[in-house]
Amino acid sequence: MTYSLLHDHLDGGLRPSTIIELAKINDIKLPVEKEEPLRDWFYENINTNLNQVFHKFDLTISVMQSKSAIQRVAYEAVEDLRKDDVEYAELRYAPLQHLREGLLPSEVVESVYRGITQGIKDYGGSFKSILCAMRQDSNSYEVAQLAIESKNYGVVGFDLAGPENLYPPSLHKKACDLISNSDLGLTIHAGEASEFSYIEEAVFLCNAQRIGHGWQIIEGCQLVDNLYIPMKDCAKKILDEQISLEICLTSNVKSGASYIQWDSHPGVRLLNSGFNVSFNTDNRLMANTTISNEFELAKDKLGLDSTLEKKAISNSVKSKFNYI
Repeated sequence: MTYSLLHDHLDGGLRPSTIIELAKINDIKLPVEKEEPLRDWFYENINTNLNQVFHKFDLTISVMQSKSAIQRVAYEAVEDLRKDDVEYAELRYAPLQHLREGLLPSEVVESVYRGITQGIKDYGGSFKSILCAMRQDSNSYEVAQLAIESKNYGVVGFDLAGPENLYPPSLHKKACDLISNSDLGLTIHAGEASEFSYIEEAVFLCNAQRIGHGWQIIEGCQLVDNLYIPMKDCAKKILDEQISLEICLTSNVKSGASYIQWDSHPGVRLLNSGFNVSFNTDNRLMANTTISNEFELAKDKLGLDSTLEKKAISNSVKSKFNYI
């Protein structure tokens, strides 16, 4: 079994051992300095409503402020994903988060590209990247321009990431329009931690081709005979046009961003209902997961069968941005 992975944050997938080494080089204080306790620290007490997960990103990002560190993290991501039978992945990151030590945005993108390229040479596979704008900031247009200028560095898409509540997609329509008029893909985090209207804005106002997480689409549906039937125009459009929902099971349950739990997660039901659902890791470190683990959990906890497993994998393949 090989996988395609559409939603994986580069700064959410570092090895604890790498964090320890880079922190020592840069004299950065860690909460703990042993590998397994540090892994546990990243996994524990993640709650998006309290912004805890973003504090943990502060630490991973702090050790990714030099060309060599960024390149190393990108290289190791390829190695780790290949060991988990990932054939294709789009690694996303926010380039403007890595400028604290004087790097230019273009140097950040080039460093990620160099790490990915060397990883492909050593381990095979196909790996691209998506540039994220942080929705709480006002520089999304700058990131969108950078993404368009960086196509030769393996950039295939643009994303709005960061805390969802209070920062709807409409705040970044100018950036989204710029991407929509380019040949890059547009994905937007929506329907993970806020409300259905954020998905509606992402689809109708910003023309997103994929939705990061998006499980809250169920608020626009009715559950009939264990299938989600669209009741609102946005849900119908997502189903009819097969707009991709980048579902991240463990991350959704672990983050505390919403009420969702394993016994209520709609990921497999949405897939069975005909929605274009793919399964993804989100943050391999913070969620302590891999893509193969996500599929096993979907089988064990949500009843994913072999037919739906193949469908989810097929959905990931057909929704790649480099196919656009």
